[in-house]
Amino acid sequence: MISQKENESIKATPTAWRQVMWTKNRNIRSILFSTYSLIILIVFTVLVAWFYLWASDLLRKNATDSLESMGQSMQDNIDSEFHKLNDVSLNVMYSNLVKNHFQRYLSLTTDSRSNIAVNANVTGAENSVQNAKELTDILTAAIGPSRPVEQLYLYDFKSKVYGNGFDNGERTYLPQDKPWFDAVMHNTAGKYIAPPVPDEEMSRFISSNEKQFSMSLFRLFYDNYNTPMGIIEVKQYFNRIFKSAIDFTDRNPYQAKVLVYNNANEIIYPTKADKERYLPYMTYRGADGTAGNQSFYNQDTGEKALLSLHYSEFTGLSTVIIVSESKLLSPLFTFAKRTVLIALIILLLSILLSFLAAKRITMPIQKIHRSMRTMRLEDLGTERGAAPQLNSGLNELDQLYWSFVKMSSRLKQSMDDLLMSQHQELQAKLIALQTQMNPHFLYNTLTTIQVMAQENMNAEIVAMTENMSDFLRYFSADGSLVALKEEVLHTRKYLEINQIRFGRKLHFEFDIDDQLTELRIPKLIIQPLVENALKFATKHQPPWTIRVTGTISANHWQVEVADTGDGFSEESLANLDRRIQEIDKTNVLPLLQLNGMGLLNIYIRMKLMYGNETIFRIANGQGATVIIGGTLTQGGINEHHGHGGTAVS
Repeated sequence: MISQKENESIKATPTAWRQVMWTKNRNIRSILFSTYSLIILIVFTVLVAWFYLWASDLLRKNATDSLESMGQSMQDNIDSEFHKLNDVSLNVMYSNLVKNHFQRYLSLTTDSRSNIAVNANVTGAENSVQNAKELTDILTAAIGPSRPVEQLYLYDFKSKVYGNGFDNGERTYLPQDKPWFDAVMHNTAGKYIAPPVPDEEMSRFISSNEKQFSMSLFRLFYDNYNTPMGIIEVKQYFNRIFKSAIDFTDRNPYQAKVLVYNNANEIIYPTKADKERYLPYMTYRGADGTAGNQSFYNQDTGEKALLSLHYSEFTGLSTVIIVSESKLLSPLFTFAKRTVLIALIILLLSILLSFLAAKRITMPIQKIHRSMRTMRLEDLGTERGAAPQLNSGLNELDQLYWSFVKMSSRLKQSMDDLLMSQHQELQAKLIALQTQMNPHFLYNTLTTIQVMAQENMNAEIVAMTENMSDFLRYFSADGSLVALKEEVLHTRKYLEINQIRFGRKLHFEFDIDDQLTELRIPKLIIQPLVENALKFATKHQPPWTIRVTGTISANHWQVEVADTGDGFSEESLANLDRRIQEIDKTNVLPLLQLNGMGLLNIYIRMKLMYGNETIFRIANGQGATVIIGGTLTQGGINEHHGHGGTAVS
């Protein structure tokens, strides 16, 4: 247990407090508990970490495999739609009937228009209409009964186009107005897939307020001599081609985004995408069109994303699924939280068992410690000092306890002998201090009496001898505590003796609060201070003034002795302050010195009586000032209130 003195000392020094706390925690229970807990923590952490890494890898692999499967399925669905467009275009391109009827249609249309222009007969026009009907039937058959595409157009290279689907019949067009015309004419790959465009004509056939987009696949149309004779356009609704991507975007639980772009880095899906935003994602496709799963850091959002890339050599389109890693791996995070929670619960239970095991071992030691801590000096060797039987179940600890009980009996006898010896030594030193007198004071007093006798100063001799007699009687009387008024009275007699010697050169003042008159204080505690003040004041040019003031502040009393001398030297103050700080720090009082009632002796005597409540201050002002004091509870004090008068001599 830390005493009050130790507690105050520890609070004053943080380093000492940390040292005490560290020492306090170095006990058997804490060492056993920390050792068991550390072993459990290491083993458990390794097992949990291994299990978490294994399970997290499995969950991560499942999540990425699922994402890759979604991306591949989406790419397959998109390719399937473009295969339908391509199959229809190939059916038309390789159909000789389509070639023949399209050539005849173009020639008959030209002839019929020229004949009509010259008012010829209408036979050519009738043939043109008949050929157009046959061409329509052939194109319908080429598309197929299931109509996998919505619209088919045949273009010549001049200005005529024939449609089959929701838009049937002949139309005219300007090649320079078609953005795809030059690309198709210079295309060497066979087919050309144009980016999506708003299609007002197809929008009319959909019961929706939103404008519909369409995509077209183009091919050059060759005659039987392998000479280009026109262009085939097969058209389909954009929403139908990318239905799988639209459905996935709307319904996926990860809030993933889908991006489709071609080899020219033109965004195909979504139609209103910001190219600057998606451009970093498109750079992840290799030059050879490689695919796979890759991690990506989005600088805009500041979070990691996982990309599932799939490239189609058939269409030249790349499909990218962009999903936040935190959302995709949310099951993994949930698993991690649950694993950590369960691990903490198991760990806490393990540590609790460790604590109980350490407690089971150290409880008997604590009982012994408690018995030793609560044992008082007067209980040593008595029945009160012997604690109940330990009965710890551990033979070694039971034997240790009974050895302690026997030791306490022997210690009691040794302590009694030691205390008696120390008490006798202290009493002898106090008596020696009380009977000690400064030989210079006696010599000077006797010399003064001799001089006054030669001068026939009988009245002064009587006064001095009376004061000297009273002072010596007080000095040699038994008792270590006296009323403050007695100490003040004999201190005044001491000054009166010296005043007869020095005459008007010496002045002294007493100002003592009446409430302090009955206060019990150590004997010869003020007079040595006055003697010390007189000693140093007389080294200065007269007049010499000594003031003694006694006051009450809160629950403390204090007496101040001040002189008008040169004050203490810095070396003396530093040496005395060092000795006092050493006593306060170690709480070890040095032996009282028999070579004089010095200031350190006075401090030691005050410390013995008042402990940490001791008031002891030394300062230099106009002269030297010494203040001593303590608590009022240490001695009796009268009930009279008021303030005493000032005596000046």
